[in-house]
Amino acid sequence: MVPSKPRRSAPKSAPGKATPRRRPKPVIEADAGMDAEARSRRISLRTGIFLLVIAAVLLAFLSPLNSALKQAQQIAALNDEIETTKAEVKSLEEKNENLRDPDYIKRKAREDQYYVEKGKNAVIVTNQEAVDDETESARPVRKQAWYLELLESIQETGNTVEKS
Repeated sequence: MVPSKPRRSAPKSAPGKATPRRRPKPVIEADAGMDAEARSRRISLRTGIFLLVIAAVLLAFLSPLNSALKQAQQIAALNDEIETTKAEVKSLEEKNENLRDPDYIKRKAREDQYYVEKGKNAVIVTNQEAVDDETESARPVRKQAWYLELLESIQETGNTVEKS
C-alpha cells in the first residue's frame, strides 16, 4: 500500500453526514529542568552510539592494518635476506672460479700449506734477527713470558697473586 499525500483541504463528506472531528493533542506542561535533562540524555545517548560506531569502524580497520604492517616488515626482512644470500652466492661463485684455476691452487698451496715445487728448495729461517721489518712490526716483541705479563696485569688491577 502506497501512502498518499496529506490532504490540504477538508475532506469531502457525503451530504448529511457530519465530518468527524479530530481531538487536539494534549499539551503536557513539563518542568523546564526536566526538558533540558531529557535533551542532554538524548544528546549523550546519540554521542554514545556515535562513539560506539566509530570504535567499531576503527577496530574493523585496525586489525587488517596491523597485519598489513607486520607483513610489510616480514617482506622487508626477507628482501634483506635475499640480498645477503645473493652476495654470498656471488662470492662463492668467484671462489669456485678461482679453484678451477691451477695457478691459484698452486699459489694457495705454497702460502697456506708451505708446499714446494719440484726442483726448488725450501728454506726455513731460524735466526730472528734476519726476519724482515714487515713481519717484526706485525708481531710485538715480549720482554718476558706471557704468563708473567698476565700476573703483572692482575696485580696492577688490585688482585694480588703470589709469584711462584
